[in-house]
Amino acid sequence: MSRAVPPIICLSVAAMSLALVAAPARAAGPGQRPELQQRLEQVVAAGAPGVVALVNDGSRSGDRHRIWTGASGVADLRSGRPMRPHDGFRAGSLTKTFVATVVLELVAEGKLSLSDTVGRWLPGILPYGDQITVRQLLNHTAGVPDSFIPKRQLYQEGIRFRSWTPRELVALVADQPQLFPSGSAWSYSNFGYVLAGLVAEAVTGQSLGDEMARRILRPLGLRHTYFPVDFPLLAGPHARGYSLALDDDLNPIEGPLLDFTVYNPSAIWAAGNLVSNEQDLARFFRALLGGELLPGALLAEMKRPFPVFPGFGYGLGLFVIDSPCGTVFGHEGGVPGFGNWMLNSGNGSRQFGVMINAEDAPAGASDLFTTLALDQGIREAFAGQPCAAAEPVAPQALRHGF
Repeated sequence: MSRAVPPIICLSVAAMSLALVAAPARAAGPGQRPELQQRLEQVVAAGAPGVVALVNDGSRSGDRHRIWTGASGVADLRSGRPMRPHDGFRAGSLTKTFVATVVLELVAEGKLSLSDTVGRWLPGILPYGDQITVRQLLNHTAGVPDSFIPKRQLYQEGIRFRSWTPRELVALVADQPQLFPSGSAWSYSNFGYVLAGLVAEAVTGQSLGDEMARRILRPLGLRHTYFPVDFPLLAGPHARGYSLALDDDLNPIEGPLLDFTVYNPSAIWAAGNLVSNEQDLARFFRALLGGELLPGALLAEMKRPFPVFPGFGYGLGLFVIDSPCGTVFGHEGGVPGFGNWMLNSGNGSRQFGVMINAEDAPAGASDLFTTLALDQGIREAFAGQPCAAAEPVAPQALRHGF
């Protein structure tokens, strides 16, 4: 989750409540899911502006997946416009899976190796660039430090329209020591993915956004997905994004929600600046895990996790989570204004996605939202499959920046 933009619009709790009363639950697609719809409404009742969910339980109509989508609450607190299942949003760290896919396609084409060092493609960008590999960037074992300077400036100081180049972002951590010897440990690094994006550009001679569009977005028909750079607005039908204010340690301060919809996403870049909607994200993960984008051997490499803690590992741009219904693959994302999850079975035939238009939401809403993603949502997607009564992975353990 990156961060951005100053407190633009303060909204009182009373105004929020009025907006939510005017926004009944909405659902589309096959079947009814009353328990899941009730969970969405509970997230809103706990203080979220709005929430969207998508379930693909593997059922089909002919050659098409039968997909349920639902929404509750509002997309815009000022106008009270109801949230719609197809509304767009900033997808945050789900961008990392797209970036990893671009890099792995280059590997499949023989233009790059996972064992190539960063120094080979980006000479001198880090003092230890010759000691870290492309694989280690993608699975967060390179020991590249992370930094919250862009987040702090964008949230607290209001430099929301500043344009950052990827190399300016890397420079924020280039003088810091490597966190650990390459490959020896795990630490989530947004700046590692900025480096991965720069490697892809060095290999292809094209912009990362152009490569992503050519290789993924256009072939899959993802018409509501784009990779904005130096463009602060959201195009097409979309939800507005909100957040609580942050204290000096970047912890949420309970109180009125602030509007964080408009800002320059260049401070996030390859770590999390993708804009999409639930339907496009689900289509991407079905294609990826279904073998449409990568050869089988590389897809297996992508899904092979570095163990982080019991129940959770990280592949090449993928969360690998032991859920009550078996192993699921996907990612979590959060940027100023939005949080979301997309979790999938190993072949992408079963899926659950959920979005909240408040990254730093009131505590009660945030906890309900994450539990919804990691437990109830997975059970809905795996309906008819054996699911244990075991507790899901602790939500707080899976929260990262960007």
